[in-house]
Amino acid sequence: MNQGRKREVEGISEKAEKEYLEKTLAIVRDNVENYGREVTRMSADIDEMLAHYHDNDVEVYTILNNTITLHDHMKRALARNAKAQAKPYFGRIVFYDESLEKDESLYIGKGGISKDATHRMVIDWRAPVANVYYENGLGKCSYSAPEGEEIDIDLKLKRTYEIENGRLLDYFDTEVVANDDLLTKYLAKNKQAVLSEIIATIQKEQNDIIRKSPYHNIIVQGVAGSGKTTVAMHRISFILYNYQERFKPDDFYIVGSNRILLNYITGVLPDLDVYGIRQMTIEQLFVRLLYEDWDEKKYQVLNSDKMTAKGSIKGTLQWFHDLEDFCRELEWKVIPRETVYLNPKQFVEGIRNGKTGVFDETVGKQINPKDLIILMSDETIERYIRQNPTVSVQSKINILNDRLMIKVKDEFLGKGVSYTESERKAIRKAYRGVLGKNVWQKSIFEIYREFLDAQFVKGWDVEVPDTAYDVYDLAALAYLYKRIKETEVISEAHHVVIDEAQDFGMMAYCVLKFCIKDCTYTIMGDISQNIHFGYGLNDWEELKTLLLTDETDSFGVLKKSYRNTVEISEFATNILHHGQFSIYPVEPIIRHGSSVRLSEIKDTKILWQNAAEVCQNWQEKGLDTIAVICRNAGNARTAAAELGKYVSVIESDLEKAVFGSGIMVLPVEYTKGLEFDAVLILDPTREDYPVDDGHAKLLYVAATRALHELCVLHSGDLTGLIADPLPERAAEKIPLKVSEKAPEKTLPLSQGKDRAVNQEGKTQNGQNNAGETSRISGSLRKKYSVSHHPVPEELPKSQIEQKKPIAVTKPDEKKIPEILFGDMPATEILRPAGHSKIDLAVRWVIKQPDGLYLQSRYGVLRLSPVSSAMIRITFAKGKQPAAATNSKIAVQHIESMWMYKE
Repeated sequence: MNQGRKREVEGISEKAEKEYLEKTLAIVRDNVENYGREVTRMSADIDEMLAHYHDNDVEVYTILNNTITLHDHMKRALARNAKAQAKPYFGRIVFYDESLEKDESLYIGKGGISKDATHRMVIDWRAPVANVYYENGLGKCSYSAPEGEEIDIDLKLKRTYEIENGRLLDYFDTEVVANDDLLTKYLAKNKQAVLSEIIATIQKEQNDIIRKSPYHNIIVQGVAGSGKTTVAMHRISFILYNYQERFKPDDFYIVGSNRILLNYITGVLPDLDVYGIRQMTIEQLFVRLLYEDWDEKKYQVLNSDKMTAKGSIKGTLQWFHDLEDFCRELEWKVIPRETVYLNPKQFVEGIRNGKTGVFDETVGKQINPKDLIILMSDETIERYIRQNPTVSVQSKINILNDRLMIKVKDEFLGKGVSYTESERKAIRKAYRGVLGKNVWQKSIFEIYREFLDAQFVKGWDVEVPDTAYDVYDLAALAYLYKRIKETEVISEAHHVVIDEAQDFGMMAYCVLKFCIKDCTYTIMGDISQNIHFGYGLNDWEELKTLLLTDETDSFGVLKKSYRNTVEISEFATNILHHGQFSIYPVEPIIRHGSSVRLSEIKDTKILWQNAAEVCQNWQEKGLDTIAVICRNAGNARTAAAELGKYVSVIESDLEKAVFGSGIMVLPVEYTKGLEFDAVLILDPTREDYPVDDGHAKLLYVAATRALHELCVLHSGDLTGLIADPLPERAAEKIPLKVSEKAPEKTLPLSQGKDRAVNQEGKTQNGQNNAGETSRISGSLRKKYSVSHHPVPEELPKSQIEQKKPIAVTKPDEKKIPEILFGDMPATEILRPAGHSKIDLAVRWVIKQPDGLYLQSRYGVLRLSPVSSAMIRITFAKGKQPAAATNSKIAVQHIESMWMYKE
């Protein structure tokens, strides 16, 4: 902010800020006292009413309900103000409101704080005007009022506060929310502390997704650590705050892949002032959609880890289309498509002859077409069936039967024939259920088996379940219930949030879209983390085609990772490079930490001891949440039992485990969506993690769970995803950008070497102990070395020190045509001969008067702004570009006023 603007703004001195904080805290303390007193009084009132309540006392029942509701609201207000005593707000905006022609100063916090009915000390971060804090830079801008009107303002100040335990520690005036220094400081804290600062550090790309309209679908591809789960939870909070008339808490479903993840996700909701949101695994959601047809005593859900690759076809879009075709054929067979006639003469004669059926063979042979009355034509039946594809078969039968009976009753009022009561009764009986019975007779489980048998005939070799059903079996059953049997439409969610969405195949999404009508979706996932091999999503294209059908639907990308240190992010990305698939590039926030540690320990007993000691050392360093990640549930049970002999381990039963502080021992698939202060990957062998796409994603998930520390302990047969050299194709993928110094840190182990490998391939370790070998291949050291490049205060004038470059054969100069200014040289001229793979990862970036310098291992790239539409690019291999501009360059000058964003 320039000095002219600062002089225009009042109350921005440190003294003024401290005074406002004290004033706010005094009001918060008064609120806590008042709310506490009201909560106590209401609690006593409720107890008294319950003691005197009788079933037939409607007045007391109404008062009791109202008091309980008010009591809940009051308790939440008390909790909100109690939390605000430590940090009542985190930001402030000062602006000139052009419509009101006056200055406004607003403080922004997790919840609104009121002095009285008309005076707000702090506004809620979800309020429309608070969007200015997240979205806009200083100067002319606007925000959308609740009615949709755009309010023009002139933003003069945007300030972020660091407040701890009611004390103002520091504040920052910024063009963008939460500058890098402040954000990095928050991210360096342990997991619980990071969660408490999330609202203050929401970034613009995250804020865009949070504040999207809930009336449209959104799919978000977010790399590991980009805050997908956090964004989804804040999105729910934002919608409930701003769309109270349309959305209530029970209108939302949060869907995740396992119960531990759901517990972790919803643990943050009360802090966002959100209560009553329904959460479930996707299997539980499909069971819910089966309603009374699901018998939990008779049937059981098959966990995803027990699904075999043989049945992966069941999760595909093709499988869903096959199921649609099967249901259409079933509908064709079940509902008659023949014209329904009434022959009054036949009925009368038949009844008089003691016949009560509609088709009397004797009389039928003598039918005169003129005597027939058409009750419902075949065209009418066909048209109704085709025009209502989402109505169930049973509902179509019932509706068609109802319409037929209406036609029959209309005939009784007709002019042609008059009927006796017995004749009317006989006609009604004869036509009741002509188009089918009013209750579906066959079980949907039987129908599903028929479908699987039909698929087997087509050549699909899938298992036919007996009583245990996997997620795609359940999806198919839910579709069959809705498509075939349903007669009563039950309103489900109005907005569904799905986390770790890449874990579920298109079959699941097609069924959800069919079964839950008038619903919008927030889909969060990362295709690089699809650990379910053939079942999940490897790209978003089919899902985009299914859900993003409106021009206001959107697809977002979160490519910045706020979770991992640069060292962990590089290690994890190298694992992905062993796969054959394309990946979304990761841009880690520049936060350095300890090197990733690789330690080989042959002796199993010593391996457990080392694992326990690693965890103990982390706890001593103040790291609260620690995960020991194993390949599967069986390995996790064994590891929990062995580690439990040395350290305290959190409940390891996957049905009972709850995310929290301490040491958790989990199979890798149960860590999806979670993050921990530190992670220990236990014995990732070649057998457990072969070098293929699925296992590359699986191990990538394990590595990216760590915020600060990552250690790999192995018994010698280390997976090739870590030990093998990077394949040549990895050079084609977008590299990570690194631009700051990494502090050197090591974690000593009592047994075995702790290999925190540096860029020269040297290990930082003590002496060998029993049970450990010191062998580690040169390629492994080189591949997983963690580079530390200091950022110079200014670009050195001397030649930048580099390793001696590999000799490059120069092309024959005579064969190179003259290149004129503005020409695009041929690619083969630009490529150094003999070197298809070059490390061009940016190591640091620095702004100089003559341009922006980007340092890589290969050389220095200088970007010099010439004008608003032209940039001069200079590259020097292994040294600094010359200060003077080449004489052949037509435009010599440099634009003096320019800025850049990383």
